[in-house]
Amino acid sequence: MFEEFYRAERSKVLRAVVFALDDTDLGVESTDEALARAYERWDEVGAMRNPAGWVFRVAVNLGHNRHRRTALERRKPVPPDRDLPDVEGVADPAIAAALSRLPLEQRMVVVLRYHLDWTVDEIAEAVGCAAGTVKSRLHRALQRLETMLEAPV
Repeated sequence: MFEEFYRAERSKVLRAVVFALDDTDLGVESTDEALARAYERWDEVGAMRNPAGWVFRVAVNLGHNRHRRTALERRKPVPPDRDLPDVEGVADPAIAAALSRLPLEQRMVVVLRYHLDWTVDEIAEAVGCAAGTVKSRLHRALQRLETMLEAPV
């Protein structure tokens, strides 16, 4: 039932989308739009192995396309001390800042793996690439994060 899915997954997917897009307002808007689309197609989406992955991917695509289409001159990065709606816990500000500097493809796999605790196969399905590509992106992202977090600010 969609209502149960919504209550159980919205806040987790929202937080992942906000981190992936590095924009709070765009993340909230895109997640809500993706959830509305999931509701309209719930018979199909609800039957998927990972409906949250579908919502995540649609939300990131919507946000990325909206960002490109409007050619925003100034991004609204997620502030390190942000207060996200309906989301419990706030990431370490240094980690949030380092994540925001990763390319979108790397940021997505890190967020899905370590925030949502998804498997490589679940991530691959959600982002539309091979499991090997997920592993490669994750490896490179973790190397970059380690370098950024070790460097003095």
